[in-house]
Amino acid sequence: MIKLIRLSASGLNLLKEKVDIDFFAEQRVLSDKLGMLSNLFGRVYTNNVISLVGINASGKTTILKLIALCFDFINGKSLNSIDYNDIFTNSENIQIDTTFYVENDGVYHLASAIGKVKTIDLDEEYIIKNEKLYFKKISIIQKKKDMLTFNESHLVRERDNTEEFLQNDISIALSITKDNKIYVRNLLDFTNLNVLRILGDYPRELLEFLDPSIESITYNEKIHEGVLKFCCRKPITISSPIQLQNYLSSGTIKGIVMFINAMFTFKHGGYVIVDELENHFNREIVSTLIRFFTQENINIEGATLIFSINYIELLDEFSRNDNIYIARNEDRITIQKLSNILKRTGIKMSDAFKSDYLKGTAPSYDAYFQLKKALMQESID
Repeated sequence: MIKLIRLSASGLNLLKEKVDIDFFAEQRVLSDKLGMLSNLFGRVYTNNVISLVGINASGKTTILKLIALCFDFINGKSLNSIDYNDIFTNSENIQIDTTFYVENDGVYHLASAIGKVKTIDLDEEYIIKNEKLYFKKISIIQKKKDMLTFNESHLVRERDNTEEFLQNDISIALSITKDNKIYVRNLLDFTNLNVLRILGDYPRELLEFLDPSIESITYNEKIHEGVLKFCCRKPITISSPIQLQNYLSSGTIKGIVMFINAMFTFKHGGYVIVDELENHFNREIVSTLIRFFTQENINIEGATLIFSINYIELLDEFSRNDNIYIARNEDRITIQKLSNILKRTGIKMSDAFKSDYLKGTAPSYDAYFQLKKALMQESID
């Protein structure tokens, strides 16, 4: 199993400054709050839920794309075929550093410098200009900062672009992840596309939780047909998962997608990435999904839910704030870890956001006033 510890990126035109995202628990770990965390090794824990918050167009989706891209990059996918490499547009000298833990091995740090070249067809392609891979055994990591600092004595491999067996847009991390991929369920494409892509035998308990009127959804592999059965009604034959949109609500469809992917991730200890988690959901269903990731008897393998959200009130359920990042877009995108700026205790996180106590987390009064003025004028006209 491979778990990400830190991701850093700079040089992207969309970013105002370097971005650091920590997946480990930076704050003190309390024995009665372990549900939010999973033990990585020793005294190092990772957060089971990581949230991005911010007003509209603050850059949340871009940051989620960056995270998804980095997972693919470490897993050995070529830069030019990775989804979301559009975030590199108009960027010249990109630096991406990732620190990750490999079970029964140790901690690796991958430093990758990315650039662009012209092809013979005058198209632009991304290449890895230089790259270094560092390694530390767990036995020499005594403090959290030890797993974040590397020097040349820890260097185990340096990129040599003359090597013919490795494409110039594939990371040397492939030597580690070739047979040990990071398990990722990327649901970013489902933000505005609310469909089931496959038919199957969906758990009865899940269907009852989402819509008690559904008795079952089953699939016969021999004849390639599904059957949707509502309580006290005749069965409905389904030949394509798209047909379910005619019978199920958007919330039920999204719920099936989210919870099924969560179940796979609980089994493998990987990551689920979701943009605008609350879309099509009521608040309690969103809360339930988040809680499942924080319950040790369900999330046994330490799976992580990474998501953006607009239901600020949901943050009040978090017992920590080192797993919440604020996105802002003033000229260009920046993010800040909430624990670095909200030092006072006794303040509800939702109140801090809605009141704009944290600056840039609520629509400005001036914008509100101008909108009100325009609506009043429209009513008069």
